Amino acid sequence: MSTTIPRPHLDRPILKERGQREVFCGLTGIIWLHRKIQDAFFLIVGSRTCAHLMQSAAGVMIFAEPRFGTAIINERDLAGLSDANEELDRVVDQLLARRPDIKLLFLVGSCPSEVIKLDLSRAAHRLSGRFSPDVRILNYSGSGIETTFTQGEDACLASMVPVLPDATKGAAPSLLIAGTLADVVEDQISRLANDAGFGDVHFFPPRRPMPCRRLAPIPISFWPSLF
Repeated sequence: MSTTIPRPHLDRPILKERGQREVFCGLTGIIWLHRKIQDAFFLIVGSRTCAHLMQSAAGVMIFAEPRFGTAIINERDLAGLSDANEELDRVVDQLLARRPDIKLLFLVGSCPSEVIKLDLSRAAHRLSGRFSPDVRILNYSGSGIETTFTQGEDACLASMVPVLPDATKGAAPSLLIAGTLADVVEDQISRLANDAGFGDVHFFPPRRPMPCRRLAPIPISFWPSLF
């Protein structure tokens, strides 16, 4: 005779689910974002730990000059003995002088910059006044305090939405697919969408810093099941 052993723990509410999403902080989204958005650079305002994490996750050496880097916050910055904004301005000046091909610069917040309350939105606005229109400067937070894994990408895309070009009057509706995809996947989806009669298909983020064509106002579509 078989009996069922009661397992009351299965009926308890789940307080927190653990899994892969807890492994990395939001900074890791830069790994695929910097390869996707051409002419863009991601400047992380963080510690040496942030720099080591990104270098290890990307599998590149710093002398390869990838399109991301870290403005190191040191002990003097954390102790309030130096002006972090002045140091940030100096780093941005050096970066743009060395890399004149940069057209879009992201100032990315991290745990240390959040701890010292460094206002990167104000810094981005200040630096935009200096380098506009040659370089557009945006900011978002990839801090592990606030974001995990792909939430860093979500924050990056959200920072780009306000500066997207307005739709031209009378423009036909088009399909906008949000989420970083490989170029070959984009091409495949474009062919499938055109065959299905969707018409114009655009991707966000675009391969270039800003889309060349203006988009009609439509809901952003997510196709996570395809990937």
